[in-house]
Amino acid sequence: TTTTTVYSPTFVTDPRKFVVYEGNNITLPCNVDELGGLQILWERENTTLGLGDTVYEDDENRVHVENTENGSTIVIREAEEKDAGEYVCKVSAAELKHTVQIIVRPEVEPVPKSGLVTVKEGEPATLACNITRGNNKPYINWELESGYPLFWFELSNTIPEARRWSSGVYRCKANNGWPEPATAEIRLEVQHVPILSLTPSLGYMHYWTELILICSVTAFPLATVEWYKDGQMMEVEEDVTTRFVVVTHRLHLKEMGKGYRNDNETWVLEQDRLGLYECRARNMMGEASLAMEIIRNCDLDGHPLDEQVRCFKRVNKIEKLVPAQLVNNTEVNNDEED
Repeated sequence: TTTTTVYSPTFVTDPRKFVVYEGNNITLPCNVDELGGLQILWERENTTLGLGDTVYEDDENRVHVENTENGSTIVIREAEEKDAGEYVCKVSAAELKHTVQIIVRPEVEPVPKSGLVTVKEGEPATLACNITRGNNKPYINWELESGYPLFWFELSNTIPEARRWSSGVYRCKANNGWPEPATAEIRLEVQHVPILSLTPSLGYMHYWTELILICSVTAFPLATVEWYKDGQMMEVEEDVTTRFVVVTHRLHLKEMGKGYRNDNETWVLEQDRLGLYECRARNMMGEASLAMEIIRNCDLDGHPLDEQVRCFKRVNKIEKLVPAQLVNNTEVNNDEED
């Protein structure tokens, strides 16, 4: 009786799990102590990929086998998600198994796709995104445009009562192990009635006195601003500047009275310049109004700039302004005398 012994080499390569980014090459080694003229067979899911120098099932021309004296390395170029799985290296009766995991670049999109959510103040605002690409169940987190993190970890999140300060850009980020997370931006715009502040600036010039009323308006949508004196609309030249969400309107009132080079012992504002100057702001959400009343002449007592605040009194004026929200203004004049 003759006994035949089948030679089976010993693997010097350990089985491994390879994590490969989509688009990179998959490189799987298989080395033995002594090949002894045998050929190495590569399989994936019972499909032959290569035997010796011959490559099979490679319609896309992505598979390449590199053979050495005692081993083989299979290279799959430009990895795709479908390349994930178990790869088997066979030599005679011996097998070596490698596992390949492909990380696919994630993609997210805002909901709605326009990336714009508009609500009225006090209404709920839902901010959401959808994962359109990627695997391994991406981890979701949210942040503000500034990078400040939010404790939101779901695809959809709701602000129960949106306020004007809730407006801004929110980022939905999906991370599945890809070097950079996928990001979608959603802009939340909260519509609200105008918010006003009104301050005076008095210039005591050489020959005349100038008063500038500064009306700062925060509103969405943008508000239309008009100036009134004693209830009558004024025709004024526009002097408007914008900084972030605040639009500042300036009313220049020149020749309000004589300047310090005039021969007068009393700083006097002209009688026809006295009255109630009002800034009115209006948008689709409502109207708001603040007014500054010039209430009396300004008597000189020392340097006139020390006395200028006695000339004015702020008025929180509301006429058919529902809903309206006004800043909490205190009177500039602590002396209640007219």
